[in-house]
Amino acid sequence: MSRHALLALAVACIAWVLYAPALSADFVWDARAKVLINPFIHDPANLPDVLTGRVLTRDVLDNNRPANLLSLMIDAALWGNRPAGYHATSITLHAAVCAMLFLLLVRLLPPVGGTWPAFIGALVFAVHPLNCEAVSEVSYREDLLVAASILVSLFAAMAFLRKPGLWRNLLLGGVCCNALLFGVAAKENGVAGPAVLLAYWLLWRREEPRLPWGGLLAAAWLVVGCFLAARFTLRPEHSAIFTETPQRLGGTLGNTLLIQLRIWAMEFSQVILPHDFCADYGPYTLRNFSVPVSAATVLLALGGQLYLAFRQRLFVLGSVLFWAGLLPVSNIIPIFRPMADRFLYVPMAGVAMLLAQGLFLAGNLRPGVRVTLYGVAILWISAAAAFTFRREAVWHDSLALWQDTAATNPFSFTALDNLGWALLGAERDREAAASFERAIQLARGADPDPWAGLALAQEGAGQPAAADSCFRRAAALDARYASPQELVRALVIEPDIAGKLELLARRNTKP
Repeated sequence: MSRHALLALAVACIAWVLYAPALSADFVWDARAKVLINPFIHDPANLPDVLTGRVLTRDVLDNNRPANLLSLMIDAALWGNRPAGYHATSITLHAAVCAMLFLLLVRLLPPVGGTWPAFIGALVFAVHPLNCEAVSEVSYREDLLVAASILVSLFAAMAFLRKPGLWRNLLLGGVCCNALLFGVAAKENGVAGPAVLLAYWLLWRREEPRLPWGGLLAAAWLVVGCFLAARFTLRPEHSAIFTETPQRLGGTLGNTLLIQLRIWAMEFSQVILPHDFCADYGPYTLRNFSVPVSAATVLLALGGQLYLAFRQRLFVLGSVLFWAGLLPVSNIIPIFRPMADRFLYVPMAGVAMLLAQGLFLAGNLRPGVRVTLYGVAILWISAAAAFTFRREAVWHDSLALWQDTAATNPFSFTALDNLGWALLGAERDREAAASFERAIQLARGADPDPWAGLALAQEGAGQPAAADSCFRRAAALDARYASPQELVRALVIEPDIAGKLELLARRNTKP
């Protein structure tokens, strides 16, 4: 037990040290809206609404993810607007998930020969570049919370009925169900928790008394189902924040499935060979993944998982966790962002299970083969850690993030628009104007945000007439730009930007 505890601590420390540079990082992307613009998490009076679920009916960013709001509120109480504290929380949470994953793998693998496969599996999870987005962008810690809740529920389920005692087992059942409720309240892919719990029972504990297990499983599905029902039925009557709804990819279900095949193929390739990471993926990202190639890739992955599932139980559990964590963020129900690295955080825990079980089986091979496989694994981990270290620098600040995104996906409107604002904040007005002009081209002139940014860039460059023309164009597309404080309340722009836009608004408002 002491050796396992030390190895768990080692995995956690490696994860913490790898992400320690993020302590000097700023807030970027959604974190700026959730922490710097939105006053909700900074007001303790909102805590009862978060704890009771009443926040589901309020016009609040992440109102449907109260567990994530709760974690941000705790950080806000401790750190205010200082990003280092928020990053420390996310890094610590990731390190804890890595340690728990190792301890879980040790318990699920046979006691003889399972320690080092479990360690390598957890280490791959700890350093994989796909996890960088979820750890480095503090508002995306929702995926970390989901993974932590699933692991806690599994530990509670492992202890369930191991010893007699009604109150002890009721307590363990309560911990299990509340962890799963917390997970789905952090993000919708927390629905993977009950599926993983069911798989664990079928694979490891099916011969035990079915009545208590049936009660635990029913309670788990009930609490998760009730929250999801509330999440999809309760909503604010009027919303200044959620002014649009996500649309189905390609317009039809058939087109959605074809595009999703290409997304899965891209994601599967990134699991094995990390490449082309981007904060805003799009059609340009998928240009090398045709439908036939993507379908073959997905079928090969499914076939491989099914083949392995007939060999060992942990292969089954890993596959269940992978797909149960991936499907809820796979556009079956339309979502705002069709593809993102953070969507793979929970599925990557399933990949770690598959890898650990595979390495354990390799232990039964000839010593030379086993040593070679372990050596390849260590080399891959070293390369992945170096990749993640470099990737962290991308998430350090808004300028670095959007420069990288625009370079990786030059057809991303989001990247070019946000890069313009980042350049504007750095007082690089001419470069900002060029970025906004490209964003306007990509949006075919139909989005007001780059018009407003271009107006400020031209104002800074000493071109007031051109600035007024662009500002009037923005206000014609969205009347809120004539009253910038409305945009602040809608979490579209930051207060300092609103102040600059108000000067243009006053100048262009007729008496």
